Formats: sequence, structure tokens, C-alpha cells
Amino acid sequence: MLDVFDDMGRHLGIKPRDDVHQAGDWHRVFHCQIATIRNDVPSLVLQRRSDNKAAFPGLLDLSAAGHLAAGETPVDGVRELAEELGVVATAGDLVLLGERRLVDDSGEGHLNKELTSVFLLRDDRPLNDYVLQPSEVDAVFDAPITDLLHLFSGDLEHMNLVGVQHAGSSEATPVTAAVTMEDFVPGTSYWVNLLVMCERFLRGERPLAI
Repeated sequence: MLDVFDDMGRHLGIKPRDDVHQAGDWHRVFHCQIATIRNDVPSLVLQRRSDNKAAFPGLLDLSAAGHLAAGETPVDGVRELAEELGVVATAGDLVLLGERRLVDDSGEGHLNKELTSVFLLRDDRPLNDYVLQPSEVDAVFDAPITDLLHLFSGDLEHMNLVGVQHAGSSEATPVTAAVTMEDFVPGTSYWVNLLVMCERFLRGERPLAI
């Protein structure tokens, strides 16, 4: 069950998730991007979505994302980190970038309209320490921010990522992937903004905003 809102962000009521996506109602979503420094290189932790996902199967996405259930506040989305990645964090660990409005056809309905609260989290644990939710996440990768910026600006046609597939399970194995922009969940401007904010975040700079 999800809270639904009008175009002004005013709460209208509660509806089942499938009905929300079929009707194209505004609803709340949680995004969290994990930033880290690997061998002195500022990097992001990216997830590769499960091939079984209705929305953007098999594509690279930010660290954790999910719908907020009816009655939840944006910081309650911290549970997505534990569910998808096995990363236990508190609301106080999150750094809010702001709210992003997104309208697209994600595969879950005729029109997807999201009020997305976007957060950053600093977490330096190695990828082998992640515990992935198989139904949601296939693999996690470290991605240098500078290389990602070159990719999204068109200066690179592809980049190589190193990660762990099925992390946290008996089937965990190292994995490499040569990726292009087509391998990412769509939204170039969002990705670039997020990358720049992660750079500033890791340098201890403020303000931060999405």
C-alpha cells in the first residue's frame, strides 16, 4: 500500500502499488547512493538490477532504491539498504540531497510518477561484505567517479567495472563488466548531478543538492 499525492504534493490517500502504477499517481520513492574511496580513488557502489525486475531489468542503478510504504517518511527508506544490500545504517547516517520528481514508463504501469527523496551514504566496507537480495540485486560494482563522468559526458565509449556477483551467498564470485551508457538506468542529467554531489560529499564540501 502506497501513499498517493496530487501535483502539488498534497496527500490524497492510500492505494495498492499496482493500482498506483496503472493510474499514474504520484507516490514516494527512496534513493540512496553509497560513496566510498577505494585505493585513494573516489568511487560509487552501483547495483546491477536482477533480470527478474519489472522495471529496468539487468541495468546498473544507484546503490539502493525502493518505494516508501504508506505512512513511511523518507528516512524510513533506510530499510532498503538492509534489504537489498545487507547494509545496516541509521537515519542519522544519511545525507539528504533533496527531492526529485520523475515521470517515466518504468515497466510497472502506464505512467510512473515518483516523488523521490535522494540520499548519500559514506560506507567503505568491501564489496565482499555485501549481502544481496537475489530477487532485487544481481551484483554490486565499484565505479570510479571520474571515469563515470567521462562516460556520461561522451569522452569514453565504455568503462570496465569490477564487482561481486551474488555477494553474501555461497555463489558469490568476482565479476567484471565492460559497460556503456546503455547499461545504466536512464537519466543522464540525474546521474551527472549525482556524481558531482558525490565528489563534493567525499571531499567534505557543502552545500549538496539534487
